[in-house]
Amino acid sequence: MRRILVVLLPLLACGGPGSWTGPADCEPLRGAEADECWATHAPALFKQDPKKGVATVEEKVSDSHVRDYIWLTVTREVDPSSYQYCDRIVEKALADRCRVLVSRPHLHRELQAEQERTKAPQGAGGGPPPGGGGPPPPGGPAGGAPSPAGGP
Repeated sequence: MRRILVVLLPLLACGGPGSWTGPADCEPLRGAEADECWATHAPALFKQDPKKGVATVEEKVSDSHVRDYIWLTVTREVDPSSYQYCDRIVEKALADRCRVLVSRPHLHRELQAEQERTKAPQGAGGGPPPGGGGPPPPGGPAGGAPSPAGGP
């Protein structure tokens, strides 16, 4: 696990040299620089095309530790309800962490809510209008009958 952190800390500490703005910027790179770029932009690639994302990570990321980190990141940021990327992680401790993430929905509830909001059609929903609806009818509940608690 310590070795993974040594490899990944530089990746997390900076956004990468140059001006990597997306997955296309990683294509011409090679070696550690390419791995760092792919680690930065893999989630965007997987959101566009998951099959292409898998193929790209398998073919273009040379360091297995960086690849494992990408699988964990993609699980967390793109598909937190499936073990499909956890099963690709080689490092046991990281694979276990990935499985824990998937098995505990409260760890990724915000992402799921965001995904649901983007899928919901505009104007959909129910319930009262904003503001909670109109005031209660005059005379209290049930046309003025006294409440069981002896209130108004």
